[in-house]
Amino acid sequence: MARPIALVRASRWLALVAIIIASRLVSTGMMLWFANGQAENPWTAEKPDLLEFSRIWDSHWYRIIAETGYPAELPIGDGGRVGENAWAFMPVYPILVRMLMALTGAPFAIVSVVLSTLSFALFIVVADRFFRRIIGDSASLAALAVIAFAPVAPIYQVGYAESLGMLFLAVVMVGLAERRWLLAALFIPLAALTRPVGVPLALTVVIVAVLAWREQLNRGALVGLVGLAGLSAIAWPAIAWLVTGRQTAYLDTELAWRRPYIGNNERGWGTGWWDSAVWWFHDGAPWVIGALGLGALIVATLPATRRLGVVALAWTTSYVVYLVMVLFPQSSIFRLFIPIFPLAGVIARNRTLPLIAVTVGIVGQFFWVKWFWSVEGSDWTPP
Repeated sequence: MARPIALVRASRWLALVAIIIASRLVSTGMMLWFANGQAENPWTAEKPDLLEFSRIWDSHWYRIIAETGYPAELPIGDGGRVGENAWAFMPVYPILVRMLMALTGAPFAIVSVVLSTLSFALFIVVADRFFRRIIGDSASLAALAVIAFAPVAPIYQVGYAESLGMLFLAVVMVGLAERRWLLAALFIPLAALTRPVGVPLALTVVIVAVLAWREQLNRGALVGLVGLAGLSAIAWPAIAWLVTGRQTAYLDTELAWRRPYIGNNERGWGTGWWDSAVWWFHDGAPWVIGALGLGALIVATLPATRRLGVVALAWTTSYVVYLVMVLFPQSSIFRLFIPIFPLAGVIARNRTLPLIAVTVGIVGQFFWVKWFWSVEGSDWTPP
């Protein structure tokens, strides 16, 4: 029996490696194509190489943080409002980049791309363990392919924190699904300080803990896990307050990115989607919001969705609710949906849909790089 098991494991690893390499070749090809046609812009000269083309937009902010850290004083504009600054970006990714730059002597452009790409590869391995548990071996590979070839897949290998955040989040999902509370505890703070997922992650932990509590499972560990998740959710706003002396430093910084669209007209939690729909679609806003709500309801009630299990459902629901409450959707909305990767398991349960999704994803990558990543003039569509 040992030999067949070894062959099965080897073939599994080959399949995972094939997904990783094939998807990166496709995304790299897309990036090279548009880099060759890229005009001079605020970040690069004309026709930058792949590494330079991979460190524009928010990657430039991560470079500033990696090289100089966070500002002790916030930029204050007219009316006393906080301007765009580095506090909008969580610290784990730029800190790791800075450490690797110091160890290797390599520049940000190289280290950031290597770290992101390796993090994506590790994510595929960890996510496979999670998916195999909830949808089975073959469907797991299909789900991973859907994620790896998604329209936003080039983001997995540029100087952004998405890949690292996905990796940490996947480890937390495995820890919660397998009731390995210590594993989850080790990676919850890392996930919350890599991407802004701390609040929905805390809600997810509460849901999982309540259900596990009813099963009489190690209640002391559950209480500690809930407490840790709560502290992780508020850690970054608290650090920003401590360093800058402004209690709302993080929130004010996040709102600075919304101001070019709606000015100073902040209307409170849960209004961003409506305000965005009005800004983008004007009188068509009710139809857009209605269509989005109907689509979310359909996905939520599908039998394949309900079979994903408690952890996947708790996380995706918590994260979507979080986005509804805090987000003003604009061109970066597509990459902000990356954390709901467990929903790829819904597509993977169908034999035909994964192939369609991968095909659409590859075509979508072309348009995502063209419309969002490439810089055209005074571009206002950041990825």
